[in-house]
Amino acid sequence: MNIKKSIEHFMYDMRMNQTQLAFKAGMDISSFSRIRNQVRSPSLETVKKLATACEVKVSEFIAAGE
Repeated sequence: MNIKKSIEHFMYDMRMNQTQLAFKAGMDISSFSRIRNQVRSPSLETVKKLATACEVKVSEFIAAGE
């Protein structure tokens, strides 16, 4: 699972920047940035928030990073 690829895929697909996606997912920008830059692994709850923000199922969100 490569969360960075998933995030970047959906940021491009949805034409959103990091701040916009973090806000839509209900995350602060510093936490989002650490996850995107693979400094910190996301919890399952965070992955769910990101998938919801991207309007896809968790499985689709994860698969986009493969």
